[in-house]
Amino acid sequence: MNQATRESTPMDDRAGTASHSWIAPLLPGIPGLGWAEIRSAACELAQHGWAVLPGTYQLAEHGAWLGSPGAVTLEPIPGFGRASEPTTMAMAMEWWTRRPYSVLLACGAGINAVEVTATHGNRVLKELAGSAGGPVAVTPVGSWVFFVREDDVPLNPELVADAPGRWYASGSWIPLPPTRRDGLPYRWKVSPEATGWVLPTSSQLQSAFRTSLDGRAPS
Repeated sequence: MNQATRESTPMDDRAGTASHSWIAPLLPGIPGLGWAEIRSAACELAQHGWAVLPGTYQLAEHGAWLGSPGAVTLEPIPGFGRASEPTTMAMAMEWWTRRPYSVLLACGAGINAVEVTATHGNRVLKELAGSAGGPVAVTPVGSWVFFVREDDVPLNPELVADAPGRWYASGSWIPLPPTRRDGLPYRWKVSPEATGWVLPTSSQLQSAFRTSLDGRAPS
């Protein structure tokens, strides 16, 4: 598949981004939403240099998407920071105190991502072996997302196309745990804490992809 540009929902569901600026008013606490968990996750990610941005959210399974007027799916909230700049912990605390926004990663600000099927993801993870593999998230549709340190080694698009999968770089965004979509969560297969917040290089990830695609990795 081709490199994603400004559309970064799971492989079977894509979303646009509104162009106008709008800031949600403060809301009182809403019980049962795991709001504290969401805010804590956003702050921790920001503390470790991840460029996280608020996204639309739902209060009920298959409910309306809230946080941005006219939103019909999961998408970034206009007017919060810049996707090209890291998010500070203070910014994350302020934003996620307003509402239980979804947590989105703005790719291209130091971290990129590759989304593949679970079958292929399992082979790649075994090939990377241990902390060198970095964090891995699982989407509500079952695909796996690998996060990679942005460096000067360009990704070979054929590797992603052959996986099959999608590449998320500058101009793209992707949801992070514990974001939910229609009642189903994004979750960590391998948490950032489990890898010491270490991300693989582009070379490491591409080497694992090549080996897996060649059929040399264990199934």
